[in-house]
Amino acid sequence: MKTKGSKGTKGAKGVVAAVAVSGALSLGVSLAPSSAAPANGDATADRTIGATIDHNPLSDYEGYCTWGAQEQIHVHTGYYIKALTGNAENWVDQAKAAGWMVVGVAQPRSIAVYGSWLIGGVGHVAWVDAVNGNDITITEMNFGPGATAANGYRTTGFHEFDTRIAIAVPGMSYILIP
Repeated sequence: MKTKGSKGTKGAKGVVAAVAVSGALSLGVSLAPSSAAPANGDATADRTIGATIDHNPLSDYEGYCTWGAQEQIHVHTGYYIKALTGNAENWVDQAKAAGWMVVGVAQPRSIAVYGSWLIGGVGHVAWVDAVNGNDITITEMNFGPGATAANGYRTTGFHEFDTRIAIAVPGMSYILIP
């Protein structure tokens, strides 16, 4: 479903972000809203923090999932993460190298990282709003069918925030955001 404040404009200048291709639907993705409350709280006391900045380091890639994830971090914290500047599939290594805590279990207030080996393209990232068992409520950008290298990995969800319920699967990583 589309969230309030979704934009429909286009015009990114390059390819940085990844997309979840239609094959991700086979991972158990559901577009139905969940009425269940998150099982986890929003505890952030034990989370490490690396360098932050006051502007989105992906400004040249507006509309892609990586730009959208940085915007979600800013909405929830007031800062952007300096180290997270490349393709989604590189975010785990970039975060670890910069001092951010990365875990393999879904937690609210984190960035879910889907590796390219899991969904194709150059990976995908999304903000985790809530977790209920293996169901994760995520807010993301540039998700949907239609992505190819030829069209700059733009999907039907290019430059559009949406929130949906996805299934946490083995192999996903989560960058914890204090």
